Amino acid sequence: MKVLVTGSEGSLMQAVIPLLIEKGHAVKGVDNFARYGEIDREREYEFVRGDLTNIDFVESVVKDVDAVMQAAALIYGVGGFHKYPADILSKDIALHQNILHSMVRFDVGKMIYISSSMVYERCRSHPSREEDVDESLIPSTDYGLSKLVGERLTKAFHRQYGIDYTIWRPFNIITPHEKGEKELGTSHVFADYIRNIIIEKQTDLPIIGDGEQIRCFTWIGDVARGIAEFSFDQRAENETFNLGNPEPITMKDLANLIYGSAKTHGLISSNGGLSFQTKMSFDDDVRIRIPDVTKAKNVLGWEPTLKAAESVDRCISEMAK
Repeated sequence: MKVLVTGSEGSLMQAVIPLLIEKGHAVKGVDNFARYGEIDREREYEFVRGDLTNIDFVESVVKDVDAVMQAAALIYGVGGFHKYPADILSKDIALHQNILHSMVRFDVGKMIYISSSMVYERCRSHPSREEDVDESLIPSTDYGLSKLVGERLTKAFHRQYGIDYTIWRPFNIITPHEKGEKELGTSHVFADYIRNIIIEKQTDLPIIGDGEQIRCFTWIGDVARGIAEFSFDQRAENETFNLGNPEPITMKDLANLIYGSAKTHGLISSNGGLSFQTKMSFDDDVRIRIPDVTKAKNVLGWEPTLKAAESVDRCISEMAK
């Protein structure tokens, strides 16, 4: 099967694509390098650079594929969600509907949509099951809303045009490949902490809010394995699945895991501990987000293999090499 992977140069799809190739799929990657600029790497797949908000370009890359794995999006940390709301909401929805309309035109039968745990922003039940989104208030952030609308568009095109789908909702991913940026909250929290603790050697850590927000962090390899192994499995046809490690920890706990692992691997030499400084806060910052992964386990046999501390240590040990 020939699979168009959008957002192919991001860290998650870079973990997924080799697994798709191992399974015998041909991959065409598409990216516009909007976040970090041009990436020069060896690729074992066809690659096309372009803007998916341009319908002519979308049609040119969709016309010769059998399925689309749609991971293209403007992705930031919580600070970035609030800094670029118009770009996120308008462009992410525009590119997704361009892809879907092109799939109809060229009779491409399968959409794999990479959604987000941000659709659970205002969910009041924890752990959150896939069906709980249907009873929740709409997300507060425009990124969360863009993902919810993306899911609804995917399902609407299934109902009207018969395009089959699988929707994946990854929870917070731990990866060694995301770069922390100078501006707090532009990157995801794990990348921010890596930069501040290990690169900048800070022990008085700038944080968003009070640091007691609860999240669940999942090793990127576990998420990639689920997407690559089951996106074309009949059991996942026209279904939605959470992919996450249902182990709740606070943001302060995460920082301390990174700090402890960095000391163990000799990347920092401080004998003290961390302190925290609140630098910004957002009223809509989610206090708690925990996945229920029962459906993925019972239907597909998928479950995470690493706890948060193991994921953190794997990233830190790679940095220490």
